[in-house]
Amino acid sequence: MRYDRVLLFSGGVDSFIAYHFLKKPQTIYFDLKTPYSDKEKQIVKQLIPTTIIDDSLSLGNRQIGEKAYIPFRNLYLAMLAVHYSDTITIVGIKGDDVSDKNEFIFGEFSTLLTVMEGRPIEVYSPFWEMTKEDIVKIFLRDYGSKEDLLKTISCYSHNITDRNYCGKCPSCFRKWIAFRSNGIDIDFYNKKLMGEYYKSATQGKYVRERNTAIVKVIEMEMFKE
Repeated sequence: MRYDRVLLFSGGVDSFIAYHFLKKPQTIYFDLKTPYSDKEKQIVKQLIPTTIIDDSLSLGNRQIGEKAYIPFRNLYLAMLAVHYSDTITIVGIKGDDVSDKNEFIFGEFSTLLTVMEGRPIEVYSPFWEMTKEDIVKIFLRDYGSKEDLLKTISCYSHNITDRNYCGKCPSCFRKWIAFRSNGIDIDFYNKKLMGEYYKSATQGKYVRERNTAIVKVIEMEMFKE
């Protein structure tokens, strides 16, 4: 079956907010057989039971490093998603700086797939001008509660007992910053990683808004201690 639009849904904060922002399109979860896919899939089914689970691609053995980077992941996903729709939402936000997730490269994906398929294909994110902090604020204002957001998963921990938040990995760090910036009180436990991000932010490594949010939240944490 084909759909007017599909949203690639990971169970994470960004794609969960996009689901509401885009008025609840058909969602697809691609099970890439990563070490954290099983717990992701559990959360996906709980949050949006109508999500299509597609297990046609295994990329877990291509994962690199603690940030769970998989080269060309989003290109693979866009190619698979063409099977379901000509309009494909893969959520990216302001400040995303990986090579396969930015506004320019999504335009290139669209051009490539349009040529290959012989019909217009669009790979799109609605949030290129918004940070994670921005979209959490919008969700809380317009769509749902902090309890809804706390059910999402953004975690690279391999341990299924960690459920949706280990509070130690880079992905959980980004969630912690966005939540704390919006008054959602969760904790982050990896002091070493916190220090690394703080140093990078004070040196201006990320977009201005992200640098500001990181510094503000970490300094609040330091002051609390």
